[in-house]
Amino acid sequence: MLQIRLVFIIGALVSLGISQGRMNGIGVGHFNKYQGIQNALSGAVELAPSFQKNVSLTNPSTWHNLKFAYLSISYSGNENVIKTPSTVNGYSSLSNALWVVPIKSNSSVGLSLSPYSDQRLTIVGDTSYFQAFDSTFGYTRSFERSGGILSFKISSSLKVSDRASLGINHSILFGSSRQNESITFGGSSIIQSSRAKYNGIVNDLFINVLLIDDLSSYFKYTFSLKPLESAIEQKYLFDDANGNGYHDYSTAGFDFPFPDSVSASPEERVEDIHNPNGFKLGLNKSFGEKIALAFEIGALNDIAKNQDKFMSTLSTPIPNWIEKTNSLKASFSYFPENYSMRIFDKFSFKSGLIHYIHTMKYDEMDIEELGFSFGVGFKFKPVGNQINLNYYFGNRKFSNIAEKEFIQQIQVGISLADIWFVKRRQK
Repeated sequence: MLQIRLVFIIGALVSLGISQGRMNGIGVGHFNKYQGIQNALSGAVELAPSFQKNVSLTNPSTWHNLKFAYLSISYSGNENVIKTPSTVNGYSSLSNALWVVPIKSNSSVGLSLSPYSDQRLTIVGDTSYFQAFDSTFGYTRSFERSGGILSFKISSSLKVSDRASLGINHSILFGSSRQNESITFGGSSIIQSSRAKYNGIVNDLFINVLLIDDLSSYFKYTFSLKPLESAIEQKYLFDDANGNGYHDYSTAGFDFPFPDSVSASPEERVEDIHNPNGFKLGLNKSFGEKIALAFEIGALNDIAKNQDKFMSTLSTPIPNWIEKTNSLKASFSYFPENYSMRIFDKFSFKSGLIHYIHTMKYDEMDIEELGFSFGVGFKFKPVGNQINLNYYFGNRKFSNIAEKEFIQQIQVGISLADIWFVKRRQK
């Protein structure tokens, strides 16, 4: 049954699928950290400075180098394309919202909100036919899932010495998803609805060490303080007689069984369904005040114990899981002048290469992604406000599927600076 279901899902995705990418149907969805650029103001890499010299908005161990408090927001539009047959899907969403306050150039605190995984997916299969009692009948299967998981981060940094600093992310994961499996036969649909709620806690520890005057190293360790768990509610199967997709009454008709005749379904809690554990290591080489090259490698494993139970309790579109991810990134950054009055000196430029290899848990399939990003920013006002625009293009290869998936992302970000928590003199 598992192999039959997998064949149906892959066939539907390749033919009539209206999904936001194949990876949205794997496990708990497509993780945001694997979707192009996470923050328009930080570029391709996560650890090395790219927002300002010595500052990365995605690495808290660098935040104490900020001179002002910043409110940063990034928004992205994403597109996934399969060329044969032609399938184009796009969506847009908030990429990151961050508020960070440096404290006396020795420490900092920050709050951020960003998507963690995206579960938006719609799959519609071809109409199948069968003969019975000298008549031909047709039926169509479909699957729809919406929602995802968000991450609320509480972050901080501490300057240990002139050459070393520490940082931490305390990420609270929460969210929910709803999904419908249906079969349309004889004019109405038989629907099975489900809802899953998620919660968990993931921590990141950061270390920043200045090796020599123009060469810095960065380290990140990720672990789960509380592995992700899910509370799953399987609702009653019903005949959607009124055709609105919900189990209810309407002027168009009454669903069967009547909504009042069934009781609420009990929730089944499944613990330890996502438990990331891994590291990243980065190097940043500065060439004067305006140019920097950075390299970053990483490995992340999902060591959760109850992925099988989760997928058997809640029907997932593709019954598989990303067990291990290796990443390699490189970036070039050109920073603006701090005090120049010339317009060109207020621009910044970022470009980067990204390479991922994802290893699946239940077969030998690998997913390989290679992408390129380019961004331009403009700094305005003395406090260093910035507007950034980034473009990312990549292709994703699935080892057991011939067609590649092409990804495009355009992302805009704005960062506003000010001085917070300063005691003003009374007039």
